[in-house]
Amino acid sequence: MTQRERQAAIRREQLLAAALTLFSEQGFHATTIADIANATGTAHGLIYHYFTSKEELVGAILDRYSFLPQLRHLLAVASGRPASEVLGEIAVGFSNMLSERRQLLRLVVRESQTNETVARALADLMDQGNQALTGYLEARIDASELRPHDPTVVARALFWSIVVMHLTEGAVPRFESDLVEVLLHGILARPQPT
Repeated sequence: MTQRERQAAIRREQLLAAALTLFSEQGFHATTIADIANATGTAHGLIYHYFTSKEELVGAILDRYSFLPQLRHLLAVASGRPASEVLGEIAVGFSNMLSERRQLLRLVVRESQTNETVARALADLMDQGNQALTGYLEARIDASELRPHDPTVVARALFWSIVVMHLTEGAVPRFESDLVEVLLHGILARPQPT
């Protein structure tokens, strides 16, 4: 990477970070390109060199700061590992990401109900995440580790339970591990040996 490419990459990251902060605090529609330029000390027109519109910019924020790259990495190295370990790592990783990136969660919650661009980008990210986790779970079913079931339900339950926990209470001790335990073993009492 040349010096110029490094500087461009740094500037792009600064723009993404500033836009995330402003969008989460002020809202997408209330934030202007001039606001982002002022926050980063960037010439107004230069922002259009990196992003053609605010819509492209918010899409880039979701791509950059979402859990999807980390999920893909976890699953890439998890092919033969047991679901009890992998689901725990995914649950904790996703929960940690939401804790560390509160602005992203606030942006998504604030904008996804009224902003079609954010809603579409969020739906696409969730679909990709669900598909990735579903593929892993299907492989564990094929390996006879997990009983046959609809793995899309497990994927959605895992991700949405953690999102709701962060939206309502914040961190709950052992929530992620307890959630994985329930997903893997259910809530039915096991028959006692006679």
